[in-house]
Amino acid sequence: MTLVTIIRHGETEWNRVSRYQGQNDSPLTERGIRQAEAIAERLSHQHFDLMVSSDLGRAIHTADIIAREHPTLKREKDKRLRERDFGMLTALTRAEALEKYPVEEQGYLTGGPHYRIPEGESLHDVYERCGIALSEWATKCGEGHLLIVTHGGVLGQFLRYVLGVPLEMKRAYKFVNCAYNHFSFHPEEASVLDPETLNKDEQKASGRWLLHTWGDETHLAKIGADDDI
Repeated sequence: MTLVTIIRHGETEWNRVSRYQGQNDSPLTERGIRQAEAIAERLSHQHFDLMVSSDLGRAIHTADIIAREHPTLKREKDKRLRERDFGMLTALTRAEALEKYPVEEQGYLTGGPHYRIPEGESLHDVYERCGIALSEWATKCGEGHLLIVTHGGVLGQFLRYVLGVPLEMKRAYKFVNCAYNHFSFHPEEASVLDPETLNKDEQKASGRWLLHTWGDETHLAKIGADDDI
């Protein structure tokens, strides 16, 4: 069994104004830095064997702050843990996207899990890459504790991956910046995913995931955080 703690990066400048970031970047706000410091303090008394982050700047900055409490912790980066690519909507606010690309913005909002934003990704694309990546890293970590620093879109689709929630089902949860999310991975047990829908790489990485804690933000009580894109 592998213990897996997954953290969303701290609030960024673009989060604050609801601007589509995707695989672009903007810096952490002062509040985002405080959020990262708060989760770092919460995690400071836990032992981790490996930390893997998205290779985007906001995730790396958050991971850097967490790593101050774990100076000898081995670290890796994985581009498969990036946020969803919003393609032509990237860097626009929702109001700007609706004005400039109304068809594509509506497609993003109502087009379903297989709607691929032009020059970007679909929800299904994110679901596939993050599920495989996280299962692979959990397998590599073995009987240890894995720490992941990633993005809201990855967290959301990974939760569906773990619980077997259909991609078509409307989201009924939130993913808060620097909240605490805890899972365990059991490679010896059957996956909840339908093996007939998996390719060979997915079958190799599959196992059983369990959710233990989702969205615990008690350590952020004095800071606050928003559910955002």
